[in-house]
Amino acid sequence: MADRGSALETAWVLHARPYRNSSLVLDLFSAGRGRLGVVARGGRRNHHLQPFRPLLMRFAGRGELLNIQQVESAGSPLPLAGRALYCGMYLNELLVRLLHRNDPHPGLMAPYEATLNALATDVPAQDVLLRHFELALLDELGYSFSLTEDATGAPLRAGQTYRLDPELGLVPAASGWPGSALLGMAAGDWQDDTRRVARDLLRAALAPHLGSRPLVSRELFR
Repeated sequence: MADRGSALETAWVLHARPYRNSSLVLDLFSAGRGRLGVVARGGRRNHHLQPFRPLLMRFAGRGELLNIQQVESAGSPLPLAGRALYCGMYLNELLVRLLHRNDPHPGLMAPYEATLNALATDVPAQDVLLRHFELALLDELGYSFSLTEDATGAPLRAGQTYRLDPELGLVPAASGWPGSALLGMAAGDWQDDTRRVARDLLRAALAPHLGSRPLVSRELFR
């Protein structure tokens, strides 16, 4: 719910779709409200309402979709292009798919903004930025698991392989994720094999929560 006297809030556009002649229905991410749906009357004429641009907004109304009372730019659009743009779209799609509306997750705002800002600098290890965000997202949603201990609390061993149990965490197994790569993730030692394992491991960790519908943004990387 929103009051007419609510304060301006920092928000980012995650997704937009046309509504009627000149309006938009937006999925937004704000620190205080989490993901929320809003109607932007005449929004197609407002150049501020675009992804990857920090905004200050005030909302009014009740129910599933709020109305935007006021919107101001809080900074310039981030210059994401090419693969960095796909990465940003992936972040946004994860938040749209995994966050419930009106369920605040203030701990996600800092890693989200930090990841976008780093992508805008065209850093070479963009996949590592995504892995850090995925780990932060899993932790914020209560689905995290240890990268240094298995499900019994025993330290991970470099020579052991592990499988991921979504409910328990990493479990020793005859085949699976190599302990050396998992420990590399925990230590921030992002060698090529660690990066491959991290990508596949976190895809497996997110899969039960994303459901069977594929992520559109993942197809762009192909």
